[in-house]
Amino acid sequence: GHLRLDRLHGAAAEPRGAVETVQAQVATAMDNYLEQQVGGAGNLTLRADRLDPRLRLDRCDQPLEINEGRPLDLNRGRQTVKVSCHGQSPWRIYVPVELTRRQQAVVATRPLSAGDVLGADDLGLATVDANRARQRYFHDPQELVGMMATQPLRSGQLITSNTLGVNAVVERGDRVSIQAGTGGFVVGSTGEVQARAGVGQRVRVKNIHSGKVIEAIVVDSRTVDAIGG
Repeated sequence: GHLRLDRLHGAAAEPRGAVETVQAQVATAMDNYLEQQVGGAGNLTLRADRLDPRLRLDRCDQPLEINEGRPLDLNRGRQTVKVSCHGQSPWRIYVPVELTRRQQAVVATRPLSAGDVLGADDLGLATVDANRARQRYFHDPQELVGMMATQPLRSGQLITSNTLGVNAVVERGDRVSIQAGTGGFVVGSTGEVQARAGVGQRVRVKNIHSGKVIEAIVVDSRTVDAIGG
């Protein structure tokens, strides 16, 4: 199953069997709860912390309510689930759980230094726990070709948005030639770049003659290709 709930050692104030029955009831209810949400998805694993040995609870004579009927947040690793008994001897407890969500993501295939420009051979895919990633990560290595590492990266390290920067060839305020596109500009129109950008990236460019701001693709340090107007 998806749920691993450590068995509880008997508490002195309750018969061992009774405590373990409550433990089993909670484990079964939580396992069913996850199954209902993810449909047995193989990339999700839920691990629940053991119950507090000091708890003295009666086995619930009604089906347990998990998380007040709300769905689990599948994008959070550590969270707390409320388990409620609405039977003749009502009780509620809070069980910490850890949800692992395995996904393919882009990693470095070799050690990289800050300032290195990423090539196709520097990037690969590996299975990672997406819920442990604190920053945005990527699924397509090709998307990152031409970007620049902003800090050293280990071989196999997950590449996230905070480890990348633009390998800029134009800076805000640079003058460039606008090639004809759907914006209706003639070849040779001059524009002013509105933000730093690298080759192949979208950037806003202001036509210095008309004052109109368009979207364009950076061709090189002196040229952009208009894609809107």
